[in-house]
Order: sequence, then structure tokens, then C-alpha cells
Amino acid sequence: MLFWNRKPKDGIVGNYAESLKRIKELEKENNDLKYANDAYRNRLETEMATAPFAIDWDAMKVFSIERNWNNGIPYTIMGYMLSEPAVHTEEKVTYKDVVREWTLYCSAAEHARLIEEFNNWKSKK
Repeated sequence: MLFWNRKPKDGIVGNYAESLKRIKELEKENNDLKYANDAYRNRLETEMATAPFAIDWDAMKVFSIERNWNNGIPYTIMGYMLSEPAVHTEEKVTYKDVVREWTLYCSAAEHARLIEEFNNWKSKK
């Protein structure tokens, strides 16, 4: 008897049917995740990205603003200096400036507004 004329064993047919069922479940789960990701991306692009930021340039000691992308999501990075206690004794605390970054998920228009504010602040220093 040729192999294509043989009847499959019950275990093979059962595993095949279960595998097809599992594939359908995974496809549904994948579609649900895509839908949730699209909803999050839309929310990020509309609600969160349009919110304006108020920045105290003097207090933060900002020195750079950059625009970057990660996984198709644009964001703005602000480099700033933060004074942190480096040495502490009973009589005296010595502070040291440390470089920090602040990530802002904002629109390109908000980024441009921040750049304009930053440049105005730099010119007044």
C-alpha cells in the first residue's frame, strides 16, 4: 500500500485539528493586539502629543533639545543639568551638576514651539 493511500492514525488527525484551532486562536489574539496597538498609537498622536509643556528653563538648565524616532513613534529629548548632592558632611553639602534626559512624547508643532522658547531663553542669558 502506498503512503498516500494509508489512513492516518487518530493521534495525527487529532493533533492536526488541535493545531488548526490553536492557529485560529493565535491569529485572533494577534489581531486583538494590533487593534489595541493602533488605538494606543492614535491616542498618543492625538491626546498626548497635542498637550503643551510648560518648562522652567532656568530651573532645569536645559542645554539641548533633539527629535528622535523609536519604532515609528516620534519623541523629543531634552538634555538638562540637575544639581545633586555629591558629598555630605554634618557641616556642609557639596552639589554636583549631573546630566539628565527628559523624554517628551509631543507633536512636531510642540517640538518646534519648545525649540523657539529654548532659543529665546538662550539669547536672553
